[in-house]
Amino acid sequence: MKAKKVIGYIRVSDNNKGNAESQKAAIESYVARNNLKLDSIIEEHISASKTDLQDRKLFALISSNQSIVVSDISRIGRNKVLELIGVIGQIARNGELHLAYNDRVINKDNVDDAETIFTVIGQSFASAQEAARRSERAKAGHAQRKAKGLHVGRKHGQVVKSKLDEHLSFILAHQDKGTKTTELLKLLESEKGLKISKAGYYKWLKKTQKH
Repeated sequence: MKAKKVIGYIRVSDNNKGNAESQKAAIESYVARNNLKLDSIIEEHISASKTDLQDRKLFALISSNQSIVVSDISRIGRNKVLELIGVIGQIARNGELHLAYNDRVINKDNVDDAETIFTVIGQSFASAQEAARRSERAKAGHAQRKAKGLHVGRKHGQVVKSKLDEHLSFILAHQDKGTKTTELLKLLESEKGLKISKAGYYKWLKKTQKH
């Protein structure tokens, strides 16, 4: 059976090379296990919430009616819900949209299924909300320390972000599918190259869900 051709799309909102590499690894792993042929990968460093779709490389990719694979739906967009629905529809009606973290394919056969669409959009929204909450908590903590006259700069060697944060959509998707924690930790190690103990995972999870 001839492998279907897809184009990978990577988006990071800054020059976080590590995040781009993790997206690339997720795409390549997904393509390999699903008998797909990766024609090329398009990468751009731009904020989806602060730019118009037509100003992004993604717009030309969508217009070319190609099948696209992304690490997760938030790479296409997070905050502009109606635009995101439109983009999903356009890609799916002319090709296929593959979500590597979710192991999900959206095409003309299921693009009008409300459960499918709102599930992936919900995961994108959850990712955006958590990013906003992290930012708010950091700002609040900074303000409190400053008000008390405490040091507010980053201490040498201090870890300010968990490596699990950038895999939130992947984790949420597997939680929705009922994946057991032990299996999820194995997937994080094998697919993301991220080894973490069960205690470390639960500590991160508690902090993430605190607010």
